[in-house]
Amino acid sequence: MRAFLLAVAMVAAAPAVAGVMDQDRWQAGTVERRGHDELTTSLDFVRTAPGEWKVRARCETRDTRNGRWSARMGAGVAVRSMGLVLIDVPPLGRLVYNPGNNELFGNARACAEGAVDLGTGD
Repeated sequence: MRAFLLAVAMVAAAPAVAGVMDQDRWQAGTVERRGHDELTTSLDFVRTAPGEWKVRARCETRDTRNGRWSARMGAGVAVRSMGLVLIDVPPLGRLVYNPGNNELFGNARACAEGAVDLGTGD
Protein backbone atom coordinates (compact mmCIF):
# COMPACT_ATOMS: atom_id res chain seq x y z
CA MET A 1 0.00 0.00 0.00
CA ARG A 2 2.85 2.37 0.80
CA ALA A 3 4.35 1.88 -2.68
CA PHE A 4 0.97 2.62 -4.27
CA LEU A 5 0.58 5.87 -2.30
CA LEU A 6 4.13 6.89 -3.17
CA ALA A 7 3.46 6.28 -6.86
CA VAL A 8 0.24 8.32 -6.72
CA ALA A 9 2.03 11.16 -4.92
CA MET A 10 4.82 11.20 -7.51
CA VAL A 11 2.37 11.33 -10.42
CA ALA A 12 0.39 14.12 -8.75
CA ALA A 13 3.55 16.10 -7.99
CA ALA A 14 5.05 15.76 -11.47
CA PRO A 15 3.46 18.95 -12.91
CA ALA A 16 4.58 20.98 -9.89
CA VAL A 17 8.12 19.62 -10.11
CA ALA A 18 8.25 20.05 -13.90
CA GLY A 19 10.13 23.26 -13.40
CA VAL A 20 10.35 26.86 -14.37
CA MET A 21 11.80 26.10 -17.81
CA ASP A 22 8.58 24.33 -18.81
CA GLN A 23 6.59 27.56 -18.51
CA ASP A 24 5.79 29.77 -21.53
CA ARG A 25 7.87 32.55 -19.95
CA TRP A 26 10.70 32.36 -17.45
CA GLN A 27 13.66 34.38 -16.24
CA ALA A 28 17.19 33.61 -15.11
CA GLY A 29 19.57 35.93 -13.34
CA THR A 30 22.92 35.93 -11.61
CA VAL A 31 25.39 38.29 -9.95
CA GLU A 32 29.18 38.01 -10.00
CA ARG A 33 31.98 40.03 -8.43
CA ARG A 34 35.15 40.55 -10.52
CA GLY A 35 37.64 42.65 -8.58
CA HIS A 36 35.98 46.04 -8.01
CA ASP A 37 33.24 45.34 -10.56
CA GLU A 38 29.87 43.81 -9.75
CA LEU A 39 28.21 42.23 -12.79
CA THR A 40 24.50 41.46 -12.97
CA THR A 41 22.86 39.44 -15.73
CA SER A 42 19.14 39.13 -16.37
CA LEU A 43 17.72 36.85 -19.08
CA ASP A 44 14.04 36.77 -20.15
CA PHE A 45 12.88 33.70 -22.10
CA VAL A 46 9.69 33.36 -24.18
CA ARG A 47 8.92 29.91 -25.60
CA THR A 48 8.66 29.76 -29.40
CA ALA A 49 8.67 25.95 -29.77
CA PRO A 50 9.51 22.94 -27.60
CA GLY A 51 13.07 23.51 -26.41
CA GLU A 52 13.36 26.90 -28.16
CA TRP A 53 13.01 30.44 -26.81
CA LYS A 54 13.37 34.08 -27.79
CA VAL A 55 15.72 35.71 -25.29
CA ARG A 56 16.29 39.27 -24.11
CA ALA A 57 19.43 39.86 -22.07
CA ARG A 58 20.55 42.76 -19.92
CA CYS A 59 24.06 42.78 -18.45
CA GLU A 60 25.07 45.52 -16.04
CA THR A 61 28.49 46.39 -14.65
CA ARG A 62 28.88 48.57 -11.54
CA ASP A 63 32.21 49.79 -10.22
CA THR A 64 31.92 49.42 -6.43
CA ARG A 65 34.62 52.08 -5.82
CA ASN A 66 32.85 55.01 -7.46
CA GLY A 67 29.34 53.73 -8.24
CA ARG A 68 29.63 54.18 -12.01
CA TRP A 69 27.66 51.66 -13.98
CA SER A 70 26.89 50.66 -17.53
CA ALA A 71 24.34 48.38 -19.10
CA ARG A 72 24.40 46.41 -22.31
CA MET A 73 21.45 44.68 -23.89
CA GLY A 74 21.01 42.01 -26.49
CA ALA A 75 18.31 39.84 -27.98
CA GLY A 76 18.47 36.48 -29.67
CA VAL A 77 17.52 32.85 -29.34
CA ALA A 78 18.12 29.90 -27.06
CA VAL A 79 17.81 26.18 -27.74
CA ARG A 80 17.97 23.16 -25.50
CA SER A 81 20.66 20.72 -26.59
CA MET A 82 22.15 17.75 -24.75
CA GLY A 83 20.67 18.91 -21.44
CA LEU A 84 22.04 22.46 -21.75
CA VAL A 85 20.38 25.70 -22.84
CA LEU A 86 22.56 27.35 -25.51
CA ILE A 87 21.92 31.11 -25.62
CA ASP A 88 23.02 33.44 -28.43
CA VAL A 89 22.35 37.12 -27.65
CA PRO A 90 24.08 39.46 -30.12
CA PRO A 91 25.92 41.76 -29.60
CA LEU A 92 26.73 40.45 -26.10
CA GLY A 93 27.92 36.99 -27.10
CA ARG A 94 27.00 33.43 -26.22
CA LEU A 95 25.98 31.99 -22.88
CA VAL A 96 25.20 28.47 -21.69
CA TYR A 97 22.79 27.62 -18.88
CA ASN A 98 23.38 24.22 -17.28
CA PRO A 99 20.19 23.15 -15.43
CA GLY A 100 22.08 20.18 -13.93
CA ASN A 101 24.24 22.36 -11.71
CA ASN A 102 22.16 25.54 -12.11
CA GLU A 103 25.04 27.64 -13.51
CA LEU A 104 25.42 30.16 -16.30
CA PHE A 105 28.70 30.57 -18.21
CA GLY A 106 29.88 31.79 -21.59
CA ASN A 107 31.96 34.26 -23.57
CA ALA A 108 29.87 37.39 -22.97
CA ARG A 109 32.46 39.49 -21.08
CA ALA A 110 29.91 42.06 -19.90
CA CYS A 111 27.70 39.36 -18.37
CA ALA A 112 27.92 37.66 -14.99
CA GLU A 113 28.57 33.94 -14.65
CA GLY A 114 27.74 31.60 -11.80
CA ALA A 115 24.81 30.23 -9.83
CA VAL A 116 21.44 31.22 -11.31
CA ASP A 117 18.15 32.27 -9.72
CA LEU A 118 15.17 31.15 -11.82
CA GLY A 119 11.69 32.61 -11.81
CA THR A 120 8.49 32.97 -13.78
CA GLY A 121 7.87 36.63 -13.05
CA ASP A 122 4.75 35.86 -11.00
